[in-house]
Amino acid sequence: MRRHMPESEPVTPISSDNIISATKVGFISNGYNLLSRTILHKGSFTLANQGVVSATNFLTGVAIGRFCTKDQFGLYMLGFSIILFVTDLQISLISTPYMIYSPRLKGSDLRLYNGSSLLHQIVFSVLLILALAAWGGYLFFGLGPPGLAPILLTLSAVIVFIMMREFIRRFCFANLAMRTSLVFDSLISILQLSALFLLAHFGFLSANRTIWIIGCACGFGSAAWLLLYRRSFALRIGQSLIDFKTNWKFAKWVFASGILWAVSMNLYPWFLTVFHGTASAGEWGACLGVLGLVNVPLAGIQNFIGPKISNVYAKNGVIELRSFTFKISMLVGSIMSALCCVLYLFGDPLMVFLYGAKYTGNGTVVFVLALSLVAASLAFAFSRGLFALERADIDFKVNFVPLLILFTFGIWVVRSHGPLGAAYGLLLANLAAAAVRFFSFTILTRTSVGGASG
Repeated sequence: MRRHMPESEPVTPISSDNIISATKVGFISNGYNLLSRTILHKGSFTLANQGVVSATNFLTGVAIGRFCTKDQFGLYMLGFSIILFVTDLQISLISTPYMIYSPRLKGSDLRLYNGSSLLHQIVFSVLLILALAAWGGYLFFGLGPPGLAPILLTLSAVIVFIMMREFIRRFCFANLAMRTSLVFDSLISILQLSALFLLAHFGFLSANRTIWIIGCACGFGSAAWLLLYRRSFALRIGQSLIDFKTNWKFAKWVFASGILWAVSMNLYPWFLTVFHGTASAGEWGACLGVLGLVNVPLAGIQNFIGPKISNVYAKNGVIELRSFTFKISMLVGSIMSALCCVLYLFGDPLMVFLYGAKYTGNGTVVFVLALSLVAASLAFAFSRGLFALERADIDFKVNFVPLLILFTFGIWVVRSHGPLGAAYGLLLANLAAAAVRFFSFTILTRTSVGGASG
């Protein structure tokens, strides 16, 4: 049996793209300037990649908002919230353990672990297909929002391709192969947007057809990537079972944490639909679309710093992890605060310009959502720091905070104030979770540093 995931083995790059920094740096003395240079080096590809993905999602939402009714936009948002939910679960169960453990492997061990992760992804997708098909069939008896059943059945047909695309993206991020990911996502975006605007031009665009387009584009791009990089994977069912058991010891907390976080963040459009109808969910989707304009730098940096935090800890230990995490959190928070000010001034005009006059009057919702995004950006590095320390159990417990807020304050404020209430609920949830994550990481690393010094 192969030696698996040694705790002390140094990180070995696994692709020619993985040349992030050959220098063992002193983050304490000149860390902030170094962080900026490092992020610009690899982060430029990460930001470009996230720009492609976010622009594609943004333009997809704009097309539906302009060419379809609010109800159709609302149905699309419900379907998209399901995609976000299962993506969070996939990242928690498969991609995050891979991000933590893959830097410790090389050669045939790494290929076997890659193959195990791919098999885990396939099994996960099959379970999703069965669940969505059963849910969609149940809704065909007249239950749930009108028009939702076809959305669910379409998702059951294409979810395997959408999830495979996300698996490949996270695989590239974990290996710091940012240029490869950029090419991969660009291909999918070109296919998706071309088909989308062709349907819009001829007046055939709908929420259901949009999801078909997304799934087919992801399927084509994923098939091409897997064909090109098939030698990176060694598929062994027996080994995949062993690796799953190893992953589960760590991932069970990440997975449970992912469920709590995904539920607490993605149920708001569903509550809006229950209390105010699918048109209200459509307004919520338009507000999130405007927010997507400033989400590009955040998501791009997060795609880089998540794996980077794991690499910093694996190479340099807890002291450098603590220093890097605090500094990167300050840097990201500063960037997002500046962008939040822009949305305060131009939120409502942007909403009308992008989606039309039917969405006017939602500038306050956009600004509150932007404040929520700032809170989430401050918390992200501390969350990934806990993952790197293999203390995902702490992050899991933290996620009970936004869940509690959702089912108390959140439901009440959504029912009373619609989309603005949902924005306030998200803001309070993200602020509370950020504070608890900060104090948890600070206390844990202070104890570890003290123990190391002693």
